[in-house]
Formats: sequence, structure tokens, C-alpha cells
Amino acid sequence: MPSRVKSRIAVGVMTGTSIDAVDACALHLHGHGLEMTVEPLGHASIPLGELSEPLRTLADDEPMRASRVARIRRMLGEACGEAIAAIRLEHAIDLIAVHGQTVHHAPPESWQMIDPFPLAHRFKARIVTDLRGLDRAAGGQGAPITPLSDWILYRQPHAGAIVNLGGFINCTFLPPAEAGDPLELIRGADICACNQILDAIARLGMNCPFDDDGMAASAGNSIPALAEDLHARLEGQRTMGRSLGSGDECLDWVESAVEQHDAGDAAASACSAIASCLAAAIEEQDVQQVRLAGGGTRNQCLASCIQDALGVDTDQLDEGMEREAASMAVLGGLAEDGIPITLAHITSRSDTDCMHGCWVNHTP
Repeated sequence: MPSRVKSRIAVGVMTGTSIDAVDACALHLHGHGLEMTVEPLGHASIPLGELSEPLRTLADDEPMRASRVARIRRMLGEACGEAIAAIRLEHAIDLIAVHGQTVHHAPPESWQMIDPFPLAHRFKARIVTDLRGLDRAAGGQGAPITPLSDWILYRQPHAGAIVNLGGFINCTFLPPAEAGDPLELIRGADICACNQILDAIARLGMNCPFDDDGMAASAGNSIPALAEDLHARLEGQRTMGRSLGSGDECLDWVESAVEQHDAGDAAASACSAIASCLAAAIEEQDVQQVRLAGGGTRNQCLASCIQDALGVDTDQLDEGMEREAASMAVLGGLAEDGIPITLAHITSRSDTDCMHGCWVNHTP
């Protein structure tokens, strides 16, 4: 590993729990460790296509032949390479941090599936993956993993919240940039299921992978009893104090909702419940700004419900730097610098002297 690298080109690659696309973001990392600053160089996203169905099958804990798992793992590594190539970087890549597809997450067990070797061979770069693994081995939840990268990427003069509307909602609560001991003041938590619910409604009730722009939800009517039932379940997730994953998708609620109600009404009810749960989490924090990221920002019904529930203006993170992929790049750089990438007071891990991540080194 390089010692106190002053400058490097890093690419982060992320496939989220929505299992629909591969996102890649290239950053020029300047400096070392927590003094690091970043310069965005570009980003790209490509659909998972034929990989979506088998990856979802694995995530649903359904049986699959080992030969097929091996093939999917290799193809996912190659797809990550295509997403990186789509950025069309003019620079050689020094470091690639690839998250892999989460097909199971129930700490202490978790599986972020990826074959990193196609990336190492294609780009002749250092590769790091499984950035959650050491945290789990040290007794932590392995998530949320992004708070420290959010501090480096998005800190502001005032306290704020970074909200990722992904398969599950996770939040980072950042102190002001001039805070005396910022690492002790950064907070983060998984909140509740989000796109896992909305996409399941679309698949089961609309026969499509997702509700495009939340059009069906926007045309539907929130049913108070239905929204209240889901809200109670989501509040249970929010107050549980653990990382969310396998088994937290609320699929039994979805199946009942689309069986008994119009899918658009079910989606509108879900948006209302999700927004109320998020608002409860935000209200417990002293923040002056709420910034939204993730696929859920494209759902206009969800965004409107969140705006109404919070009662304060929200904005979206700069789309020129895809947040979760950018976070992977930063976390890879921190891990390479020997910095623990998770915060013990957030994930509940114990101290460890090991380097985070699994590494594939390229020797020139």
C-alpha cells in the first residue's frame, strides 16, 4: 500500500438494494486521511439488466445452483467495469473501491457479492471491496458505513442531515464544519425501509420494476388506516437501533396492500408512512439543512410527502457526484491510509488494529 499518498485518482462503485443499476463515481483525492479533499471527475450509471433478476432471487434467500452464483458474481464484476469505463476518464485509475451487491445483511452475517479480479485485470489498479467486513468482525453492525465520507464530502458551516432515500433510508447528521471534535459529534443511523417497499408495490401491483417518477403514487390517494399500519412497522425499525437489511423489507404489508387496494393508493400510503417516519428521525436532531440523495429523490410523491412532513425546505445533493459511489471512493482512500472507516459510536464495533477491506494489489 502507498504510504501517505498525496494525490490519487479513486473510483467508487455501488449497486444498491434496489438492484437496478451500477453507479460509478471518479474523484481526485487530494491529501491524506481526514485532511483529504476531493475533486469530482465524473460519474456514470448503467442498468444491471439481466443481472437484476438473479441478484433479487439471491436477496430473497431463494435456492440457486453454485455454478449460477459463480457466473453472476463474475458478471457483476464485469458490469462494474463497464460502469467505470462509461465515465470516460482521461486519467489512469489508482484505486477502485467496489461495494458489491448486498444479497444478505443480518449482522453479524452479511454478503456483499462481487468478483473484484476483472476490475484489477482491466484497470491495473488497486482494488478494495467488502469495506463492512472488519466492522462486523469487531462486533459492529457494518452500517451505516457512509458518515465519515459524508463529513469529508458534504460538511457545511452549519449542522445538517444527509438523507439517502435508497432501498432503506439511512441518515448522517453532521455538526458544523468548525466543530471542535467533529468525529465525536457525527451521528448516523438506518431509519426504515423505503424503495424496498415502493419497488415491491410496483412489481406486485403494477407489473413494472418501479413507479417511474412516482406517477402512480402521485395519482393515488393515501389511505389513512393503511399508512398508519405501515408507519407503526417503520417506527419499530427506526427505534430498533440496528442496521436494517434482510427481512426488513415489509413484504407482507406490501402483499396485503396490493391485494386489497389499488396499487397507486398503496404507493401513496407508503410514501406518507415513510415520510412521517423520516420526519420523526429528523426532528430528534438539531439540524438547519436537510439534503436528499438516492433513487427515492426521483419519486415526486415521496419527495412531496417528505417536504410536507418535515415542514422545512429540503434540497438534493449535487447530481454531479453520485453520493454512495462517491462515498465508496472516499472510504477506499481512507482505508488505504490506515484510517478506520466506520465510527464505533455509530456501528457499535470494538477497536481493531486491522486494515479495513479486502484488497487486490496491482504491482506495476
